[in-house]
Amino acid sequence: MDISELIIQLRLCVGYLGERDNFGWWRSSFFIKESNIFLSPLFSRTQLLAQCNGVTHAATLIHDERIGIGNVYHLFRLPEEIERRIHNSLKEPEWNQIILTILANTDTALDSLQKIRGPIEEKIPTGTGPIRVGNINEIYNKDTWKYVAGYYLFGFTHKFLICPYFSDIHE
Repeated sequence: MDISELIIQLRLCVGYLGERDNFGWWRSSFFIKESNIFLSPLFSRTQLLAQCNGVTHAATLIHDERIGIGNVYHLFRLPEEIERRIHNSLKEPEWNQIILTILANTDTALDSLQKIRGPIEEKIPTGTGPIRVGNINEIYNKDTWKYVAGYYLFGFTHKFLICPYFSDIHE
């Protein structure tokens, strides 16, 4: 799995789990079954992309509110080249089946998040909200994203919002 595929899976799992009907970190409901009724007439060929864009926007608002904007990146706001790769990848039909599998329900999404995290040494957050995971160059490191997955998994299982981010500015 290349870095953009890992980020897509992570973004989708966290986006889905953060929605109102799961852990309620943001108010969107793009991945509930009823959303198909509204989205399919408008986005018949690009419904998955519309759902992903919608949940990304909802999660971006919360992350930006907590972290701030400028000289920072997070799972839902990445450098333009990565965002472009994500967008182009999600147009591929094979993602439809992957999404249906990993976002079947809360448990499968949490299991998928655990698989992304992998057998890394767990870094336990010292608080809620924003957590700096590294500098901007580390966005291209798969292992760093495994730690990001671990932080989100910790937040979901302990029921508090965590917003991992990358920055070259040390607080």
